[in-house]
Amino acid sequence: MDKVDKKILKELLENSRLPLSQVGKKVRLSRENVYYRIQNLIKQGIIRDFITSIDYEYLGFQQFVVFIEFDKIDKEKESQIIEYLKKEKSVSWIGILSGNWSLTFDIFAKSNIELNDFIGKFFNSFEQNVGDYFILNLQESNYFFNKIIDESVSISNSKSKGNTKVDTVDLKILKKLNEDARISYVDLSHDLNLSANAIKKRIQNLEKNKIILGYSISINHKRFGLEWQGLQIKLRRPAKELEDKLKSYLKVSKKVIFYYHYNKSGIYDFDIGVMVKDSSDLREFINQIRKDFYDEIKIINSFLVLEEVSSHNLPKVIFS
Repeated sequence: MDKVDKKILKELLENSRLPLSQVGKKVRLSRENVYYRIQNLIKQGIIRDFITSIDYEYLGFQQFVVFIEFDKIDKEKESQIIEYLKKEKSVSWIGILSGNWSLTFDIFAKSNIELNDFIGKFFNSFEQNVGDYFILNLQESNYFFNKIIDESVSISNSKSKGNTKVDTVDLKILKKLNEDARISYVDLSHDLNLSANAIKKRIQNLEKNKIILGYSISINHKRFGLEWQGLQIKLRRPAKELEDKLKSYLKVSKKVIFYYHYNKSGIYDFDIGVMVKDSSDLREFINQIRKDFYDEIKIINSFLVLEEVSSHNLPKVIFS
């Protein structure tokens, strides 16, 4: 991977639906060369997914984050649990962890009743293998995967304007874009039996009304020689002023690639993802954030993300 590849990644991180011809103009390559390089980045496992950021709250869903500690488990049973979660239509991202927690995953549900139904079935199936666990309700998230390639552009998570209705055709379009943000208007036309122009207008309307928030890519950080360390943070005083101060800090920090801000639960207030080269790099970050937020935050827990076993795309339940 050379400097041109990094420039292409930068453009795709900002807008993964950008036409190849426009990417080519920005990096001074032909359309054909850009296509070849993108395919090579996929083949090398550097680009994992082409992602569409969608306002799932407008579609009536909440996001919950689950942390699990395994108990009395072997490799075979761990694989069974992961396969179970991968098949569940309400589960999206799944990560295998090293530390106090063994596994984390995201659940999307319209109500606590739906959430409790899922959790009940899950624990009935694996009650002998789960020790401690937490379920946290996400209030806000922000991603800065551009920092992996030394950039600082973030994906906007602004809310929809709420002045448009989403019909079944829109949901089908969103489902297709969720599966592959780069799917063409022609392919959408074939799949949905609508003209390419009609689909383009619908997508533009979804973008205008902030139901579609943007397009990006998921990058394999390991191909850059980095580790993904997670830190769970509790604020010593639950004040909006401190929350905003920490968010601003995380946005500009070179090592932070995302944060989750949870509804107040008394457990954790923030999860943050930190990209570091090694444990010394992580220690340096921890010492700095403790210095900058002396007596304001407490780092409750840390863990290493060993493996991402599913994509960052939204689960099937959103579009059903």
